Amino acid sequence: MPIELYWDNDEQTVLLCEFGTSWNWDELRRVLAAIHKLTAATETEIAAIVDVRQGIQIPLGEIFSATGLANAKSLLTMGESGTGPVVIVGMNGIIRKIYDILYKLDPRALAKVHMTDNLKQARALLAKGAAHPIL
Repeated sequence: MPIELYWDNDEQTVLLCEFGTSWNWDELRRVLAAIHKLTAATETEIAAIVDVRQGIQIPLGEIFSATGLANAKSLLTMGESGTGPVVIVGMNGIIRKIYDILYKLDPRALAKVHMTDNLKQARALLAKGAAHPIL
């Protein structure tokens, strides 16, 4: 499965983005463009749940390159145009390390990013207004 994008609720205020193991950066950019189009078309805050529990494969040569870090930042923030909080479900060690590096470089860019272990926790966090910082 590549990257799948769905509405997670009937009110269409939460997007669910599920990552399979066979996605690529071009597909991520297409998904981010679709999210930008959705968020630009409404004044309602749109939150996102990013489910990476199936594992996320990032080529090792790209992880710490400028392009790789920019792509990872786009993944973690769901693009610069995101209007609401982003909850990452099932973040593995390498994604967490990338998050830590990006947070040190620009903490404001990741202020709305939260992490949970499962979808139930993600939905509960968003229902509370994602008020709990992750650090």
